[in-house]
Amino acid sequence: MFSMSHAAARPVISEAEFRRLPESTAKIELLDGEVVVSPSPTYWHQEIIGRLLVALRTWAAQQRRAVTVGHAPLDVRFGPGRILQPDAFVLLGRVARGHRGPIERIPQLCVEVLSEDRVHDRVTKRLLYAAAGVKEYWVVEPAGLVERWTGAGLAKGERMRGRLASPLLPGFALDLRRLFATKAS
Repeated sequence: MFSMSHAAARPVISEAEFRRLPESTAKIELLDGEVVVSPSPTYWHQEIIGRLLVALRTWAAQQRRAVTVGHAPLDVRFGPGRILQPDAFVLLGRVARGHRGPIERIPQLCVEVLSEDRVHDRVTKRLLYAAAGVKEYWVVEPAGLVERWTGAGLAKGERMRGRLASPLLPGFALDLRRLFATKAS
């Protein structure tokens, strides 16, 4: 029989305590008072993120309006007690060069490359991003698939094959065969 007296209580910390943690290159997030530390990503995870960042930054450089493309480990505050580090994100507008602390504006697009904790990336983060007002969420399966989530509550999902495009990013298009190719072209 399970009882609360035998349950290992996880320490809950405040945002202020979280923000006082030492600077780190690890992916450390705050989720409703719980500190979540992700294991080091795989080489392929990082290769895919790198390729996506190049494509997104190339697109951003061609835009007339200011666009910020960011990536983990960089704190973004999605609400009280919710400081997360999307693998990549797009924010319409500039973040000041001297900005310190979590980014306080909600990105329009968040991207997560699936790790070993697929439920956290695929479901939990989608719901958290939706609650914060993120307009679009890409879940990247390193084996070669991208799920694009849009609409109210990020409830409309579609599997992107061949080409990744978005009305949110006019003129952006990415050949998914190139993204997932074993040799970068």
